Amino acid sequence: MSENSVRPVKTMALLGRKPGMSFDQFCTYWRDVHAPLASKVPGVTRYVQRHIVPEAGEPDNDFGIDGIAILEYESQEAMEQGWATEAGQAALADVPNFLGKHSVIVVNDFAVVEND
Repeated sequence: MSENSVRPVKTMALLGRKPGMSFDQFCTYWRDVHAPLASKVPGVTRYVQRHIVPEAGEPDNDFGIDGIAILEYESQEAMEQGWATEAGQAALADVPNFLGKHSVIVVNDFAVVEND
């Protein structure tokens, strides 16, 4: 087992809604339909959705990102195994229903300020 497979892993996904979907439709679908699917993926220890706050009532922004999903896993192995399960495949199969352009990256946290 590699060192990376036994450490917690965090992914960050930058999400853009699919063409033709309104910002409100995207937020509702992501929260009410997709989140319950993704929350059932084995190995996920934390799942946070960060919805972009529209400026002055305008849901569109210059960078085309409508939300950020942050998922944490026990390990690299747990992440890979979880997405290979039936629940993981169901969540992945749902992606085209609400996402257009999206990117997923693995990140490390370096806390600079941490107040409780």
